[in-house]
Amino acid sequence: MIFGNPEKFALFIEPVTYISGVDDYDCFGGFIINNKSYISDGTVMLYTQKDLVVGGALVNTPDHEEYYSLPLDECFKRMMNYRYYNYIAETEEEFENKDFTYYDYNELLFDAQLESSSVGSKRYQMFCIGHEESVRLISYIYPMESDYLQLSDLSIYEINECFLIKNELNEIIDKLLSYKYDYTP
Repeated sequence: MIFGNPEKFALFIEPVTYISGVDDYDCFGGFIINNKSYISDGTVMLYTQKDLVVGGALVNTPDHEEYYSLPLDECFKRMMNYRYYNYIAETEEEFENKDFTYYDYNELLFDAQLESSSVGSKRYQMFCIGHEESVRLISYIYPMESDYLQLSDLSIYEINECFLIKNELNEIIDKLLSYKYDYTP
């Protein structure tokens, strides 16, 4: 099922198997921005995915005029530093010697918290930044080749973005949350 407009932004859920022991569905999930799919290469749980949407920045979009207005590359770097400060480094040595910092803020504030599964060589993620009645969605894929994230070569992240009216986003989320998959054994 696709919720929204894939040419701009849509959420994607495709149930595969019903798991009676947890009363949930194993499914492929993700999102589509500008006709580019960010779909998990492993299955995720349907109700877990819905819970993550409700708890993440798609529903609780923080307003931040400065971040919203930045050029894409600069905004992406700021979001990555905000979210993954302890994991940003340019070399393995720099990462190994970096002092761990305990955040004095909610590092998940701008994070959509969509689950891309814990398997596979690439993971997708999305940041959400609001301003007045609009929201900016910045998606990216990151390779799982090292323990740290570097920002000197942004091409490895396949960054993509779109802008929506908040009401458009709310309609997409409402459709996803009200979706009930009818399992018939």
